[in-house]
Amino acid sequence: MISGYSESAWKRITAIVAPALVIAGCAGTPEAPATGETQPQQAPATTTKEPPVTAKTLTDTSWLAINILGKPASAAQSTLSLGADEVNGNAGCNEFRGNVEIDGKRLRFGALATTRKMCAPPVNGQETVFLEALSLTHSWQRTGDTLQLLDESGALLVDLQPR
Repeated sequence: MISGYSESAWKRITAIVAPALVIAGCAGTPEAPATGETQPQQAPATTTKEPPVTAKTLTDTSWLAINILGKPASAAQSTLSLGADEVNGNAGCNEFRGNVEIDGKRLRFGALATTRKMCAPPVNGQETVFLEALSLTHSWQRTGDTLQLLDESGALLVDLQPR
């Protein structure tokens, strides 16, 4: 169990959230996270001067989520690998792939196709919020070795480090 929910409650939540993620990925710009979800934190301002980072830097690396929507990504390894126009990875239990658009600091994920394996509730919970965070992503920034995915207001969604 995670957050006091039974396995059957998580199955019901997954049955509701998974189709919503598919629809959200196809529907354009989501306005805000679903009610009851953890609100994204504002990304910290960076004051150190770093060398310029390009989209090529993003596509040369496989990334591992360390924080998702302000919480440690400790239930499973959620990964992300970006190509010039495609993305693939593991949300924690299920593999995913889809299209991505990288234009300068702009980063948008298209609808993502995932496998449908049953996962333990803590892993399923992390997987759900990871995929939701990807659907809300509008831009990226680097702070040292950390890649940060940001929503349209600049709030921090996901911290990732090279694998």
